[in-house]
Amino acid sequence: MKTLVLPAMYFAPVSVYALILKSEKLIFDGHENFVKQTFRSRCEIYGANGKQLLSVPVEKRGNHIPVQQVKISYKEDWQKIHWRSIVSAYRNSPYFEFYADEFERFFTVKPELLFDWNMTFHKIIMKLLKVEKEFEFSEKYIAEYGIQTLDLRAEDIMLPLTLNYNQVFEERHGFIPNLSILDLLFNAGPDSVKILSSI
Repeated sequence: MKTLVLPAMYFAPVSVYALILKSEKLIFDGHENFVKQTFRSRCEIYGANGKQLLSVPVEKRGNHIPVQQVKISYKEDWQKIHWRSIVSAYRNSPYFEFYADEFERFFTVKPELLFDWNMTFHKIIMKLLKVEKEFEFSEKYIAEYGIQTLDLRAEDIMLPLTLNYNQVFEERHGFIPNLSILDLLFNAGPDSVKILSSI
């Protein structure tokens, strides 16, 4: 696969990063219309009670808003809730203490735009994975790209995953596939890239 077209996602699922590793070129589309209740503004982690959804609240401005213009809402202190949830879920994971500082400080600042927030974390994830992958931003909305392109904008891709790694609460609820990339990173650490490449 040469080109991967995707929205900026909030701690995207493991399957998305598996596709990122297999691609030659990444295009993040900031001109697509924002789609609610997708990984653009939410992620899934593994909490003590099983799969847990974290959702970033956004300001409501009607329909057909380009995603790069979507503003984050701070009417509630959701950042504190999200970080506490992440700590509760992963503080006992093997690599949480090695990576936590990279993320925690960003939960104390208040960026205006969801797109910028998501891209900040994407860059951190790639840094921690020690993967260099060039990317670009779309200059306008393009409905269809050419061949040898996989477009993740239309729906949230759920790959049939064959990977397996130890999860903190696996003994309680079993292995839960395709959670946020945070789940893999905190549990597998330096082996994350090898696991992603095995998909």
